[in-house]
Amino acid sequence: MKTLHMELDWFANTNHTGFYVALKKGYYQDMGIELKIKGEFGGCGHQFAGEPDIVVAPEPAMLVYMDETPEEEQVQAIAVLTQVNDSGIISLKEEGITRPRALEGKRLTHWTPEWFHKVIGYAVEEDGGDYSKVKLVNKDVGDIAETLGNDGDAVWIYKNWEWFVMKHAHKDCNYFALADFDPVLDFCAPAVAAKTRLIKEEPEAIRAFVKASDQGFVDAASDPEEAAKILHGYTPHFALDLLVESQQYISGLYLNENGRWGTIRPERWDRFSAFMQEKGMTKKNISGENGGYTNAFHD
Repeated sequence: MKTLHMELDWFANTNHTGFYVALKKGYYQDMGIELKIKGEFGGCGHQFAGEPDIVVAPEPAMLVYMDETPEEEQVQAIAVLTQVNDSGIISLKEEGITRPRALEGKRLTHWTPEWFHKVIGYAVEEDGGDYSKVKLVNKDVGDIAETLGNDGDAVWIYKNWEWFVMKHAHKDCNYFALADFDPVLDFCAPAVAAKTRLIKEEPEAIRAFVKASDQGFVDAASDPEEAAKILHGYTPHFALDLLVESQQYISGLYLNENGRWGTIRPERWDRFSAFMQEKGMTKKNISGENGGYTNAFHD
């Protein structure tokens, strides 16, 4: 039995349900894998270092890490959780923030990495706004219901989670998806990367992980309510009705046109990789199959 350690990008939520379905149903064990999952509240980037064999993170965080990291600690993307970038800006409806340029004069929470500002700044400027007029509040948001209207007016979120948290808190909100304003913003988020040393030395372990995960996400897509109940077993602190509604939404985003999970569309990865290099966020060209990502483990 091969033990693999996976670090999530945040605490476990419906972005990650397929992993927990596969864990509960024994798919990893059937493939000879003992998967240990760690997820907690915290900023992206820290999770690459040290023990994890597999890491969940958005493409920009991966690209920065790949650009700066020596070969012995290098990673390569092996999957993407959803077939669209389901992230964007949420705000209370009373703020009237329905598009990027409407962030002018509003308090936008942000986290530390510079790529945050390159992405949101690009969206604002391309929409005819002035990013320098956005009031930036440095805060990694854990409680969206407590933050909006208090510490900030707008927050960058994954719709599958915070939108439904706010709905269940009986808060009326606006939301816009970043990908709706420019195709380059439909980057791979969240994505899954493995340490390259493991890919080279134990490719069959990675193949087994991907195959078991695929089955977990296929199951979650076909039966969202059952999947939510399984996730609830691992996250009992969340209300089951919240998980069910969130799961019903995101289950439609997991699979590609062939009904499979995880495959990375080249245009999604490569457009954004070129964007990051153009904006000076990376020095290297980290694009192309067998460059920053590989689909070799998807049979």
